[in-house]
Amino acid sequence: MKRAVKVLIAVYFSLVMCIFGGTAAYAWNADTSHLDISFGKVPEGTAFADILLKGSWSKAETDFMERNGKLLDIGRDSEIAKYSNDGFTSMLFRHNCAEFQECDMTAEDGRKHMVFKLDIPSDEIFNHFGIIKVAYCGKEGNILGITDEVRIKRVFWGNPAYTIKADGSNLTCDVNLGPPYFMIVLVPVTAAALILVITAAVITVKVRKKVQTARSIKRIQSGELDNERKE
Repeated sequence: MKRAVKVLIAVYFSLVMCIFGGTAAYAWNADTSHLDISFGKVPEGTAFADILLKGSWSKAETDFMERNGKLLDIGRDSEIAKYSNDGFTSMLFRHNCAEFQECDMTAEDGRKHMVFKLDIPSDEIFNHFGIIKVAYCGKEGNILGITDEVRIKRVFWGNPAYTIKADGSNLTCDVNLGPPYFMIVLVPVTAAALILVITAAVITVKVRKKVQTARSIKRIQSGELDNERKE
């Protein structure tokens, strides 16, 4: 009996650890310190791209981000650095929350990409700046094209993964929160209920066996006493 219960407990905790370990690896450990952008069609002559953020935030604003200017060889008088239209401004040059890290605009379709290193977690940035565009830029910072704007879903728990793709004028941003929250709760609860049912069944069987054994012993003892009396 004790051995069966121990096995059931071990199975239950193993199941719970696998479930929560898997959801953690899938959703809760998303990298919020980097932001990847993938590209489809881009204007001819595109050397890099920039995210245009709508709104203001004193925590992240700056007149000109010198670090990115040096990395991309772009001056403060360039078109992208001075861009300000309908509340949109450059993430790389007018904010201090992102640093240019990697860009490849020469790869085949589906492989063009750009990577930003973030000084502020991505969810914090996009919970504040809920609307963005992407600007295609030439090597001197001239703007070659701008995508349509997209509204980003706000998140209130976990570490969401943002998938941004610009394809010509089209822009999408998907937010991956991992498995639905109810699944994180439902699966362990279901497992616990199953373990309880199995445990109850094992206990019931054990109790019945003990009762049957006790009755058999009594019958045997009663038979022996009767035999002794007859003798």
